[in-house]
Amino acid sequence: MKAVLSWLARTALLYVLLALAIGLALLVPADLAGDLARETASLEEVRAEIATERAAAQERLESRAEEIAALPLAAMEERMGALTLQRDSLRREIDGLEGGFLSAYRPSRVLARKRAEIELALVTSELELLEAAREPRRELGRAREFLKANPRMPTEAAIAAVRRRCARDRAALAEFETRWDIEQQARELLRSERSELEQAARESCERAESLAERRARALEAIAQARQARSALAALAPADLPDFAGDIPRTLLRDILQKALYALLAILLVPPALRVVLYHGLAPLAEKWPPMRFHANGPAPRFPPAAQSRVSIAITLGDNEEALVRQDYLQSSSLKGAKRTRWLLDWSHPVASLASGMRFLTAVSGAGEEVLVSAVRDPLAELALLDIPPDGAAVVRPSALAGLVRKAGEPVRITTHWRLFSLPAWLTFQLRYFVFHGPALLVLKGGRGVRIEQAARGRIVGQGQLIGFSTDCAYSVIRTETFWPYFFGREPLLKDRVEQDEETGGGVLLVEEAPLAGRSGLRRGFEGAIDAFLKLFGV
Repeated sequence: MKAVLSWLARTALLYVLLALAIGLALLVPADLAGDLARETASLEEVRAEIATERAAAQERLESRAEEIAALPLAAMEERMGALTLQRDSLRREIDGLEGGFLSAYRPSRVLARKRAEIELALVTSELELLEAAREPRRELGRAREFLKANPRMPTEAAIAAVRRRCARDRAALAEFETRWDIEQQARELLRSERSELEQAARESCERAESLAERRARALEAIAQARQARSALAALAPADLPDFAGDIPRTLLRDILQKALYALLAILLVPPALRVVLYHGLAPLAEKWPPMRFHANGPAPRFPPAAQSRVSIAITLGDNEEALVRQDYLQSSSLKGAKRTRWLLDWSHPVASLASGMRFLTAVSGAGEEVLVSAVRDPLAELALLDIPPDGAAVVRPSALAGLVRKAGEPVRITTHWRLFSLPAWLTFQLRYFVFHGPALLVLKGGRGVRIEQAARGRIVGQGQLIGFSTDCAYSVIRTETFWPYFFGREPLLKDRVEQDEETGGGVLLVEEAPLAGRSGLRRGFEGAIDAFLKLFGV
């Protein structure tokens, strides 16, 4: 009944959300919908619109070129002043469009910037046309003023006639100068003949030169006017640059598409990978040969172990020494000898440091009692694993709170790599530490450590198995149900420990609650560290 009510509540909530979404979609204004459509325009659509804007601007520029050719000089000057102000305003507008959130990728901002750049190029080209037309217009004005002031241009025949008269007057003056001086003086005195001849020659020759100069200046003005008209008629604007070439290839639509593809990959790839791992790789790992860590021959049986407790009192025998972590040594005998043991095993310094088995307190003395308990972890419980002589157990060093050994005889610890084992890679544990007896290990775990007989084989969840005796075969098995694994509630593989029938009965060490006492954030952070340490067997 509770599941049915929960389903009805979720369905009703989904219905209400869909109704609100549809209602909000109907309330969206048309201009806002258009803005949304423009913001999701593709690169091809943006380039096509820019090309259209550029073609329209090119047509406007060509029509303005014809208008400029007919403008008077004063109108040109006024137009150039207005265009200069407009050019400065457009430059400021373009600078203002450069910034903003995703301005380089939003189609609306890209189009606004490109329109301003096209308008700026149009204004700049028109200014160049006006600058090119100003001097021809000025030359044409000067030529027109000259021709207006001199409407009648002397002909060549008139100039020739005046030049002939100049020649006759000069010849008459020369003929007069060939006479006797007394005659010249007499003629000049009586009739001023010499002066009249000189004045007539001067006037006729000056008139001839004046007419010739007026004709030359008129011809030059006509040529200048023709040249100015040709320059004005030849005014042609240059083609505007291609503004669509420097548009970024990634626009907001592309970013949204890539984000959608990434979202689909995030949503679909993990489930697909889970299906492949569960139905393809996990069965192969399940059939992989189990790992074995003992030598051939019968293995000694482990003595029965008591249940885990919050604190354990250890009484030391003759020639025995207890090595206990600082945060697990609750109390010790007053008379017992104590010293600092820097590392559990100097042959494995990194593993000792990473597992916490560093700066240990070594307590020795026959009959001395050491009380081991978790001082800082309220959920930790302890258990004792007695490894007999010639016995051995695979144990993660991080699960140790301490150990008891023979004084002066370090516990023998060996490492075994499994680099070519598929289960080792899938469980992220490539190295295994084997503790050889005789030794008494103090194991710690969240809510306790269970030491149980392997019997006919046991299946343990990932992260709970902290060790097993070497007379057991270790392998993995696929989790029993698919859907809990598919939804992330169960791991892909579980640990499988089987008793070796030839060597005898084995034990396995199981932590009751590995994640007990960890919050979500702490669990994720410490889980990542634990996974890294587990890769190297720590």
